[in-house]
Amino acid sequence: MKQKESFVGGAMALLVSGIVVKLLGALFKVPLTNLIGDSGMGLFSFAMQFFSLLFVVCAAGIPIAESHLVSEALALGRRDRAQAVVAHAAAVFGALALVLSALLAAFAPTLCRLFGESTRAAYCLAAVAPAVFFVTLEAALRGWYQGTGNMIPTAVSQVAEAAGKLAIGLTLARLLLDRGFGAAGAAAGAAIGVSCGELAAMLYLLWSARHGIRPALRARRGGSSVLPRLIQLMVPVTLGAAVMTVSGFLDMAVLYRRLPAAGFSPAQIVAAYGAYTGMAMTLFNLPQALSNAVSVSVLPALSAAHARQNAAQVRRLATSSLRLTLLVCLPCGAGLFALSGPLLRLLFASQPRGVLTAEPLLRLLGIAEPLVGLSAVTTAMLQSFGRPDLTVYAAAAGCTVKFAVSFSLTGMAQYNISAAPIGTLACYGVILLCNLVSIVRLTGWLPPLGQALARPLLASCGMAVSVYQLHGALVPRTGAAAAAVLSVCAAIPLYALLLVVLRALRAEDVLPLPGGKRLARLLRLTPQSS
Repeated sequence: MKQKESFVGGAMALLVSGIVVKLLGALFKVPLTNLIGDSGMGLFSFAMQFFSLLFVVCAAGIPIAESHLVSEALALGRRDRAQAVVAHAAAVFGALALVLSALLAAFAPTLCRLFGESTRAAYCLAAVAPAVFFVTLEAALRGWYQGTGNMIPTAVSQVAEAAGKLAIGLTLARLLLDRGFGAAGAAAGAAIGVSCGELAAMLYLLWSARHGIRPALRARRGGSSVLPRLIQLMVPVTLGAAVMTVSGFLDMAVLYRRLPAAGFSPAQIVAAYGAYTGMAMTLFNLPQALSNAVSVSVLPALSAAHARQNAAQVRRLATSSLRLTLLVCLPCGAGLFALSGPLLRLLFASQPRGVLTAEPLLRLLGIAEPLVGLSAVTTAMLQSFGRPDLTVYAAAAGCTVKFAVSFSLTGMAQYNISAAPIGTLACYGVILLCNLVSIVRLTGWLPPLGQALARPLLASCGMAVSVYQLHGALVPRTGAAAAAVLSVCAAIPLYALLLVVLRALRAEDVLPLPGGKRLARLLRLTPQSS
C-alpha cells in the first residue's frame, strides 16, 4: 500500500510540475515574441530545433531506460550496480553531449548557410550549445531518482529549468535589445536563458545527489555489462520520443528550403516561421499538459491490469482513458479553432503582422489537438502492453507522411506555410491509425472511439459556436481584449453544462482520476454494471 501511495504521490508531483512548466513556458514565449517580433522568434526557434534534435540523440531515452535498470538492481540488492548505471550513463553520454555541444557552437555559421538561414542565427546556436551537455547530465540524474521511486527531484528540477529560462532569458533579451543589438542579439540572450535554465536544473540535481550517487559519479564501478544493456533499452525509447523533435525539424527544413518557391523572401521566411513557432505552436502546446495529465493518471492502472491478464479491466480502462482524453482535447481544440484570432491578438498585441500569419495556422492546429491527445494515449497503451517497438513504426510512418505532405504543399503559393499544420494533421492521423491497428492485432479488440467521440464532440462544437457568438457580441461593448478574456472564462462552465445536458460524462470517466469517487458522487454519476 505504501508503494502505491508513493507512486501516486510521485505521479501527482510530476503532473503539477508539468502544468507549472507549461505555464512558465508560455510566460517566457509570449512576452519574448512581443519583445523581439516574429523575425526574432524565427532565429530563436531555428536554434531550438537543433537543441531539441541533439537532446533526442543524447538524452531522451536515458531516464526511462536507466530507471528500469536502477529499480531492477535495487530490487536484487545490488546498489553498487544501480550506481554504476548512473555513472556510466553520465560519463558516456555526457562526453558525447560535450562533443556535440562544441561542434554545434563551432559549426553554427555553416549550419545557418546549409539551411538557408541568416548567419545572425549563429549567435543563438552558440548560446544554446552548452544546454545540450547540461540536459544530458540532468537526464542521467533523473533516471536514478525515477528508478528509486522518488519523483520530487525530477519535478523540482523541471520547474527550476523553466523558471531560470524565464527569468534570465527575458532579462537578457530586453537588456541586449535596449543596448542596440537588435532582434538577433535579443534572441541570443533568450537562448542564453535556455542554457542557464538547464544549468540551474543540473546543479539542483547534483546538490540533491550529494549524499547518494555523487560519489559513484567520481568512481565508476559495477562492471562493463551495464552500458550495453542501457543502450539496448534506450534505443526504442529514444526513437519513440523523437517523433515530436523530428516533426519540428522537418517543419523547419522544409519551410526554409521550399518557401522561396512560393514567392517568400529570406526575411519573410524567418518572420513566418517565427509566427508559426512562437505564436501558433505556443498556444497549441498548452492543452497538452492537461491531456498528458489525464493519460498519466489513468494508464498505470491499465499497465497493472494487463500484467494481471484481466482483459475486461483492460478494456474498461482503455475506453475510459480515451474518453477522458477526448473530454479534454476536444473542447481545447474547438476553442482554439473558434477563438484563434482573439487569443492571438490578446497575447501578441504588439505583433499584428505575425498574428495575421499565425491565425489560420492555429485554426488548423486546433483541429489536430484531439489527434495529438489520442496518439499519446494509444502510444502509452502499446508501451503498457510491452510493445514500444510498434510505436516507433507508427511514429516513423507519421513523420514520413508529414514530410511528404509538407514538402509537396509548401512550394505552392496557395498553401505556403499552412503546409506545416496540415502536415501535423496528417502526421498524427497516421500515428493514431497505426496505433489502433496495432491494438486490434494485439488484443483482438477495437476501442469504441465512435461512442467516446460523439457526445463530447457535440458539446465542444456547441461551446465553440456559443463563445464565438459571445465574443462578437461583447467586442463593441467591452473592447477586444476584455471580450477575449470573458469568452474564455465563459467557455469552461458552458462546456461543463453541455456535458451534463447531453449526458456525455460517465462515472467510469472520472473514477480513475485522483479524487474520482468524490467527483462522481458530486455529479451523481453511477458506474455501469460490467
